[in-house]
Amino acid sequence: MKKNIIIDIFNRSFRDYPLVIRNLTPVIINKMAEFKIDIQDLSLLETISVSELDEIIEKIRMDNQYLCQNEDLQNLKNPKIVDEFIENFFKEIHNSIDLVYNLIISKQLGG
Repeated sequence: MKKNIIIDIFNRSFRDYPLVIRNLTPVIINKMAEFKIDIQDLSLLETISVSELDEIIEKIRMDNQYLCQNEDLQNLKNPKIVDEFIENFFKEIHNSIDLVYNLIISKQLGG
C-alpha cells in the first residue's frame, strides 16, 4: 500500500515534535475524511517536485512552530489550540492542492 502523502508531509513537518505526531495523526486522518480529501487530491500533491514539497514542509513547520511548543497542543488539552493547528496545516495542504490543480488547468488552456 502506498504511503499517504499528507501524512508524510505532516510527519516531516513536525519530526522535531514526536508528541504532536503521535497525538495528532489520528486527528489529521479524521480531518482528511471530513474535508473529503480523495485520491485525486493525493495524486495532485504527489506531482509536486521534491524541492517544492520541501518548501511546503518548511512553511508548515515555521507557521506552526509556536503552536508545537505549546504543551496544550502536544497533549491535546486545549481544543482551540488543536483547532488552530489543524486549520493552519490544512490551509497549506489545500493551497498546495489548488496550486497544482490551477497549474494543470493553465497548461491545458495553453498558458
